[in-house]
Amino acid sequence: MLMPGTHEELSRELFCHSLTNFLELDARPTLRSLYETAVEPPLRTRLGRAPERREIAAAMRQRPEQRAWYALRTQAQKMSYRVCDAIIARQRCALIARAQHLAGNAVAESALERGTLSLNPGLPIPRYLTALQIHQMPGGYHRELGPDDVTAGALFDRQMTVNRLGSQGVLNDDPGVSLAAYIRERHADFKPKRILELGCTVGHNLLPFKIAFPDAQVHGIDVSAACLRYAHARARALGVAVHFHQQDAESTQFESGSFDLVFTRILLHETSRAAVPRIFAECARLLKPGGLTFHSDAPQFNELDPYVASLRDWDIRCNNEPFMDGYYDMAVEELLTSAGFERDAMYRAFAPSCFVEKSGADPRLNRAGGRYFLIAARRSAVTPVLR
Repeated sequence: MLMPGTHEELSRELFCHSLTNFLELDARPTLRSLYETAVEPPLRTRLGRAPERREIAAAMRQRPEQRAWYALRTQAQKMSYRVCDAIIARQRCALIARAQHLAGNAVAESALERGTLSLNPGLPIPRYLTALQIHQMPGGYHRELGPDDVTAGALFDRQMTVNRLGSQGVLNDDPGVSLAAYIRERHADFKPKRILELGCTVGHNLLPFKIAFPDAQVHGIDVSAACLRYAHARARALGVAVHFHQQDAESTQFESGSFDLVFTRILLHETSRAAVPRIFAECARLLKPGGLTFHSDAPQFNELDPYVASLRDWDIRCNNEPFMDGYYDMAVEELLTSAGFERDAMYRAFAPSCFVEKSGADPRLNRAGGRYFLIAARRSAVTPVLR
């Protein structure tokens, strides 16, 4: 679905990518040396103990070097979206026409063979999405500029491509490919017949599960109609038959016990503290006995050393991702237990990046460092007795 830009547009995109890479790979590591030599010793002395992530972040924000990095990284993020948004605005009519052509070009195929798109114009958009523009994305994921709009989906796909520039594969699907490969290897006996991704956006991570489990019926939901229209057209262009639905992950319209695998990827840190347990409860409701759920996001704070955990302060304060502060601190296993999963059937893991392993790419260029964190739980194979 991505359309080429002009020479000038490509130059602007490459500049944004180069600036972001410089700030992340060259400038940011020097700040750790500053912390270790000039900030941590007096902070530890004052506290009388090792500092925690919030204390580290607060101390570092007092340094002009850190403030400069915050300002530059924020402007780089905004610039990247402005550049991509201008391209999408110019291409908007052509993108809508292409999406409509791809969605309708299936006369000789059944719905099962071509995949489907089901929209609900009356679906309320959760306030944790409408209250702010996550990632500085203009209008947010749910923006619609008119009938049949695909702007939000196209912008998400294009900006992801600019920021990653191939570090997650040419289709931005390495997380999905890697997670599907990990699930197949770890659960060799697991043959899911129905798979669901909650918060699928444009399907980057959903389509690989159809490819990994070709006999499964694969579904994805999101609240954004514009993202789903784009996702459906993108899947049609790639020849992958999946089914997209405009639904809310906190309360879907699917029947209880109708899926073997339910998963999320980089969703939960963009929801609220109140939404997460409701989403886990919905996963438990949707899964068949013996079904599997996993949730892949950046690692929880307790998986990281305090300095690395403190780096998310920029995302929380400057990149409109305030829910990170709550989700990455949550005791996820306890919430899954409360939702009905058994504690001894849970695990944490890191799925290695297939793209990094196969291409020999520098794992530093991959935002996840060449591996993807996940927390998984499996439903009891015994159907509970309802009382």
